Amino acid sequence: MEPTLKEGAWVVVGRPSPGGPRLGQVVVVEHPHRADFELIKRVSALSRERRLVWVAGDNRSASTDSEDFGPLPLELVRGVVLARIRPLPWRWLRPDPSRLG
Repeated sequence: MEPTLKEGAWVVVGRPSPGGPRLGQVVVVEHPHRADFELIKRVSALSRERRLVWVAGDNRSASTDSEDFGPLPLELVRGVVLARIRPLPWRWLRPDPSRLG
């Protein structure tokens, strides 16, 4: 599968909700073994009772994720990706003609 975000993409990140991220949400997490190193991954499983999250990259064959380091404590979720701003999605550069009055 192709990655959702390519290297060099810019994203808008918001604070995670108090209850933690939702399944399928793209999040920013701190790497558990490398301080101050953050990863952008998709939430693929949650355990709210144990306060753990399992993250996976969209390109599973070339991703460092929970397959490598296991589930993460919810405290390592630094934020949730709200929007991608660079590169601009193609549909923004080429508007739908039906919407042009």
